[in-house]
Formats: sequence, structure tokens, C-alpha cells
Amino acid sequence: MRSTLDRSSSARIVTVFGLALLALSAATPSSAQEIAHSQFFPILARTAGAGGTQWVTDMTIHNPTDSALVVGVVFLEADVANVFNPAFPNRFTLAPRETRLIKDVLNTLLGFETDIKGAMLVTVDPARISGNPEGAEILATTRTYNTGNPAGTFGQTVPALGRTINAAATTSIVTGVINSTRFRSNLGVASLSLIAAIRVHYKVIDGAGDTVSQGMKTIQPASVSQWSLQSLGVPKSDGPLSIELWLDPGDVIPNPCSINFPNMFIAYVSKVDGNPDGTGDAEFIYAAPNDPYDCGYQR
Repeated sequence: MRSTLDRSSSARIVTVFGLALLALSAATPSSAQEIAHSQFFPILARTAGAGGTQWVTDMTIHNPTDSALVVGVVFLEADVANVFNPAFPNRFTLAPRETRLIKDVLNTLLGFETDIKGAMLVTVDPARISGNPEGAEILATTRTYNTGNPAGTFGQTVPALGRTINAAATTSIVTGVINSTRFRSNLGVASLSLIAAIRVHYKVIDGAGDTVSQGMKTIQPASVSQWSLQSLGVPKSDGPLSIELWLDPGDVIPNPCSINFPNMFIAYVSKVDGNPDGTGDAEFIYAAPNDPYDCGYQR
């Protein structure tokens, strides 16, 4: 199911994906939903959980316009070097003002049967989807949850990203992180580079400002990777944590707005109540860049 395209088309691919993400970078704060022609979700899953349970992702999408819109979807698998397909081969149509819930979207829309996770770009941009009217926009959100408990599902809502893209030499910071006997947290980084892998450094800081773990991760092109804080060597503690992340200096493109598509990333933390006991309540937190990628796009 992985999207493929010859590398000779890389310049056109970069422009297509870059413009879509540029539109998102000037959108609303990351905690809010946003109306735009494109929506990017850094993590979706269809994976097995403990005790025979299943993690799945639902997507709810709304057409706020008075015209029918063709929606294009591209999925970018985690932990592999993806080749972005600007043809948006997976498509469906939304009627005017329609709201649609697509349950288990990786299976029902994209046909994945086995364990898989990754990121997803959804668009109605008329420059990408021929026939859509000017001003075509959508509003979408996803929820990833565990289906195994008869008392109900437990999971987290993941909104499309807002001003969370970092293409600069400065840090992105996420706070509200906990790694304790009660809460477990995972750090995720999505690369929005389409041509080459990028290196992202991280530093985990405790409540007193001391560094408790640090390192560097390589993220494959157009992909996402996620790690538990335990695997990063973060000791368990009841106190709050923050995480700083930054591009390796060798990967930073000077004046990123001077080219169609620089190296850039977004980061997030998924925090779950339950380690192993607890409610299973989960929280999704985007990292906030000190210098958000914003090249003057106006919606």
C-alpha cells in the first residue's frame, strides 16, 4: 500500500507537499481545530495491543462549503523512507456541508490489514485535486483508541497540526510530560523532509531544569517515529518534564523560506494514564517551536 513515485519527479513533489504544509503552518494554534484546504496528522495506528486488544484510528471530516469536494489522501508509513505520491491516489467525495465519520480509517479507506502506523495528509486543494472549486476547504480530526475494554474505548484525539512546524535552528518545546509509576509518555517526531533523512536532537528536562536524558534520532524522509520515554533512558519520577528538540545544525537550511521545501519536523508527546493500571485516558500534546515555519501564507 506504500505510495511510490520515481525520484526524478522530486522537484514537483517537493513543491506540492511543501505548499500544502506551508498553508498549515500559518493556521490556528495547535490546540484548536482548523479549517484549511489541507490537513496533516502526524500519527495514526492500526496495531495490536495487550491481551488481544486493537488500537485503531477514526477520522471525522467536515465539508464546510456549499460545493461537493473530492478529498485526496496520502498515508506515510512510520519508520521507513516514504516516497510521497502527489497524485493523491486514495480519494472520496464529500457532499456540501457533509460530516463523515470514517471508522478504522487505515483499514476501511486505505485497506491495511496488518499492524501499521504512520502519518497522513488529507487535501481538497484545487491545485492538487482537479475539479475542486477555488476556496475548497475542510475541517478534520482523528481519534486513536483501544477497542478492547467492554466498559468503553480509551484513546486520544489528534487534531491536524497548527503552528507546530520547525524548519529553523531554534528549539521546539513540549511540556506537560510525565514518566512515572502512573503515567507513561511517548515522544514522536515526524519528518516533513521528502528527499533525505533528518537528524533531530532531544533533551528531557525535569522540574528543576536538570537534564535527565538527551540524544539524537534519525527520521526517515516523509515519515514518523515514536519512542517511549523509558526507552530513551528517562527515569521514573512523579514530577513534571519538558522536552526540547532541534534540527541538527548540518540539516538546517539557511533562510528556509527562500526555497520551496526545507528540512523540517514536528514533534509531539502522547501521555497515557495507566502504567500498567489506570484509566487509559490519553493526552496528545504538540511541541511548540520558538520560531514556527511561516513564510507569509495567507489563508
